[in-house]
Amino acid sequence: MKKNYKSILILVTLSIFFILSLFQSSMVIQNILDYSVLFLTKLFPVSFLFFILSNLLIEYGFVEIIQYYLPISMSSIYVFLISLISGFPSGVVCVSDLYQKGTLSKEEANHMLLFSHFPNPLFLFGTISTILGNNSLTIKLFLSIFISNTILFLNCHSSNNRSMMKIPQPKSFSIPLSQSIKKSFQLLEMIYGTSLFFYLIASFLLSMGNYSSFEYVFIYGIFDLTKGVFATSIFMSPIIRCFFILFFIQFGTISIHMQVKGILANSSLSYSSFILGRIIATIISFLILFLLIMGRIMY
Repeated sequence: MKKNYKSILILVTLSIFFILSLFQSSMVIQNILDYSVLFLTKLFPVSFLFFILSNLLIEYGFVEIIQYYLPISMSSIYVFLISLISGFPSGVVCVSDLYQKGTLSKEEANHMLLFSHFPNPLFLFGTISTILGNNSLTIKLFLSIFISNTILFLNCHSSNNRSMMKIPQPKSFSIPLSQSIKKSFQLLEMIYGTSLFFYLIASFLLSMGNYSSFEYVFIYGIFDLTKGVFATSIFMSPIIRCFFILFFIQFGTISIHMQVKGILANSSLSYSSFILGRIIATIISFLILFLLIMGRIMY
């Protein structure tokens, strides 16, 4: 019965969305064009190469080779570094791929979902830094994200199953490269489509009433990260912008959560582990950012 109510609610919402799209077709077309330009100029360039490289490392068994020769578990470290370098949702993709390859146990993979969530560093220190207009504040934002995820990382230990691992045989580079490019395009296509869909929903909601600056930014940000980040520019205070951006990044927007659910749909991994990590990391990072900013003000 609960599923029926949920399905009815989704159908009603989609029907309303469809009707509004018919009556405001010019706005829909313009929003699609605007978001497409935003995606191609701000998100695609900073994500595509990193997605390919992380896929190639997994295909060539980087984790298995390191763990076979060294008496340490590299799985968590690898996921942490890939998440840090590539940005979300590559961390979740990496965990899912390693789990499906048998490199990770289900318990290990679910633990890694707690901390495998970072913004792309080029997006953070490029686009977001420009919006904040303060390099020091950008560094504090990064530290709050990094430290909170590191705390979660240090509390998630992976066992080293060296006896169960096999070093992968060398492969022709052309096949893994073409597969990695295809997979990266598919992932970016999903990110683009999901983000655009929820951006349009946010645009419709905002077109139906008068909202305060906080409500305007929150509505955009809770549906789509990129537009929410750019929307914070209406705030005069860079500190307020910083806290809003931190929330959108750490807790994740609806579009990001839908992307994660889609990635985990092909495995038996737990989405609840991901959202638990987002809640804990958000609380910790807010405390850290507050202390870093207050320490600077008091100094």
